[in-house]
Amino acid sequence: MSDDIIPGELHRMLARTRNKFSKRAAPRLNELGITRGQPRVLHYLTEHAGCAQKDIAVNYDLEPATVTEILNSMEKKGLIRREHDESDRRVLRVFLTRQGSKLNDQVSAAFCAVEDVAFKGFSARERKQAVEILRRMSENLK
Repeated sequence: MSDDIIPGELHRMLARTRNKFSKRAAPRLNELGITRGQPRVLHYLTEHAGCAQKDIAVNYDLEPATVTEILNSMEKKGLIRREHDESDRRVLRVFLTRQGSKLNDQVSAAFCAVEDVAFKGFSARERKQAVEILRRMSENLK
């Protein structure tokens, strides 16, 4: 294999890997009743309980209307609750419910299982390195 960098290869490999990862995780996520966009919100809320809706949109580079749609669906399922901010009633704060937290654990387990398959044959060091490279690339693209 050549050490030459093929123009556009990173994009193609990231897209291919993302598609395969999603297909591998889809059956379990479907069993859990998870729709597109919800896993990210579940995860975000575990680390940012009580955040404003707009914070989710900014963090994931989503339109506010898209976040509202995702949250409406999650609220109907009892996964989140929204409360008006006491100091600014225009701001809605978002919290996971107990059910949402439990579901997040199940979603995380599903993704970890797919990651284990994706990283088969990688050392712990290579796995950590791969994640760190992607994290740095993401930061560079902000």
